[in-house]
Amino acid sequence: MPSLRKAAALSSGRHQPSAESYQATVADDLAGTTVTAESLLAELAAARQSRGGQPRSRPADSEKPRRSGSFLGRTFACACVAMILLTLVCMSPLRDYVPSPLRDHVDRITHFALASLKAR
Repeated sequence: MPSLRKAAALSSGRHQPSAESYQATVADDLAGTTVTAESLLAELAAARQSRGGQPRSRPADSEKPRRSGSFLGRTFACACVAMILLTLVCMSPLRDYVPSPLRDHVDRITHFALASLKAR
């Protein structure tokens, strides 16, 4: 990296460059590293030849993500979570916002479940 050495030598204090000489050094460095469309296409062609022209396979993209459980299992789990949340809402101060037929039904089920647990 001769350009880094030039810049380091210029900034090290051994030689105080003028703004024009520093800009000229930076411009020379940029001109030496210019990327053109032709150079990019040449690098791409060389990379394809080195691979043998075969596209890389992506195993992660070709496989579909695996879902855990069946549709029936996921539906049952969602229903259980909904019942638990409904029971908790019916036992909380938000109880007045639950429609009364649904609230009464949940109250009966909860009362029955608690009575059966006490009987054991």
